[in-house]
Amino acid sequence: MEKRLLLTLALSLIVLLVFQKFYVKPAPRTPVTSSVQEGQEEKAAGAGFTVQGTPAPGRQEKSSFPSEEKETEVRTEEMAMTFSDIGGALTKIALSESGTGREEKEETLIFAETPESRPFLMRSPVVPGLDTAKYKAQQGAGYLEYVFEEPGVVRITKKYTFHKPFNYIDLEIAIKNLSSRRLPFSYTLTGPAGMQRSSKIAGRSFLESDIMIDGKVWKARSVKGAQERAGDISWVALKNRYFTMMLKPLGQPGSVVLTEAPGKNLTTSIHSQRHDIVPGGVTRDEYLVYAGPLDEERLAALGHDMQAIVDYGFFGGVSKILLKVLRFFHTVVRNWGVAIILLTLAVNLLLFPLTIKSFISMQQMKKLQPHMQKLKELHKDNPQKLNKEMMELYKTYNVNPLGGCLPLILQMPIFIALYQGLVRSVELKGAHFLWIKDLAKPDAVPLPFSLPFLGNTINILPLLMVGMMVLQQKISQGAAGAAATDDQASQQKMMMVMFPLLFGFLFYNMPSGLVLYWLTNTILMTGEQTIVGKRLSHT
Repeated sequence: MEKRLLLTLALSLIVLLVFQKFYVKPAPRTPVTSSVQEGQEEKAAGAGFTVQGTPAPGRQEKSSFPSEEKETEVRTEEMAMTFSDIGGALTKIALSESGTGREEKEETLIFAETPESRPFLMRSPVVPGLDTAKYKAQQGAGYLEYVFEEPGVVRITKKYTFHKPFNYIDLEIAIKNLSSRRLPFSYTLTGPAGMQRSSKIAGRSFLESDIMIDGKVWKARSVKGAQERAGDISWVALKNRYFTMMLKPLGQPGSVVLTEAPGKNLTTSIHSQRHDIVPGGVTRDEYLVYAGPLDEERLAALGHDMQAIVDYGFFGGVSKILLKVLRFFHTVVRNWGVAIILLTLAVNLLLFPLTIKSFISMQQMKKLQPHMQKLKELHKDNPQKLNKEMMELYKTYNVNPLGGCLPLILQMPIFIALYQGLVRSVELKGAHFLWIKDLAKPDAVPLPFSLPFLGNTINILPLLMVGMMVLQQKISQGAAGAAATDDQASQQKMMMVMFPLLFGFLFYNMPSGLVLYWLTNTILMTGEQTIVGKRLSHT
């Protein structure tokens, strides 16, 4: 029975990996429309302005960017941001990484590979070329301002205000009517774009778009062309394995568009509502921008349900509890590897009463083996009678045939929840432990030569795990298989090799922090089984 549960766990892990790689929450395909509202062209023309239709999202016309541009870098404690005077837009965000057990370095979060995909570019049917125009820059304490003016028509001011805590920016867009007539004005603002991909796990890329509309998160990892949705838009975001960039409109925009970008990337944009601006009047749209780690507490502090972007999957509640315990241990020992070992100990202590019952059940099943074998021989031609007699045997000796599987059954959701948590835990990124340089990646020990299929590195932890699983299977067979038939003994020998190899294959390229958990758990279970088995055999 225990072998079947091991197979079930292995199959569950395979299903989990395949599900995460291919499943994306379906996104309704809404026809893409122009952001210019009906009748706006006529009204604007009547006001003395020429209005050109906005290119459909995903099919934007190529603009001629000036060859010269002036870039401005703004640094906070955790971010380095680069802005351009062409379009007054963002070109790059790099996040600093430092902490215990980590090398201090910068990681690029946002980088616009093409000028047309820079975050915070504006396009408008009223003033063509806003995305390629040169803006005048003015920098002050804690802010950066870009101004563009079309004489006699409109003045557009983009003001970025920077905040040291929580990695967030306030963006204010002010539009002033410089004409003597009412100005109907709408625009498209490029949102999060140019998100850099994280390292893959089991072939899975973590790049994803999350957009909260009408209180629900619309998720997408790819789109064909462009998809547009309208509704109560709370925020628009792109995220990878560890980080996110989020744009929160503080007003209510008209719609949001998700567009495919070169290199299987994604670009988001927001269509504003139409503003009817009186002569000399000013209208203002405000946005909150966050760029940083997928940290639930940090995002919750910003409000607006922004923490909803942190998603640990089906067992998310269990993942959050395990991560809280893991962080607590880290505050004590100041090492993430040791913290994972302590977490494994805590989980084993929690399940220890069930583990004892499991071992007792295995010993009881061992004692029943001779009786079970006799029943099988006696009723080999009558399966129904055999099953009835077996159930009576279990009842007589007060044995639960599933009792030996309970700890493993409970380990499955814990393992899946921990997997979901550890692969997304930014704290493990770059964390060292013993020979492991990064607990978020395989341990990859360099070799002085190259091996077939493996290359010039080898992952030690999965091999240690395979060895411990073989030892555990051997002890388990010794405890429960003394009375096994020749066929059963042959099956047990095959399983003793098959299961560890299967798990070794599945875990070989997993994050070393996860493999460390399973290795530690296997060591503890093996030790407990040995000690308890010896005591029970003398009773």
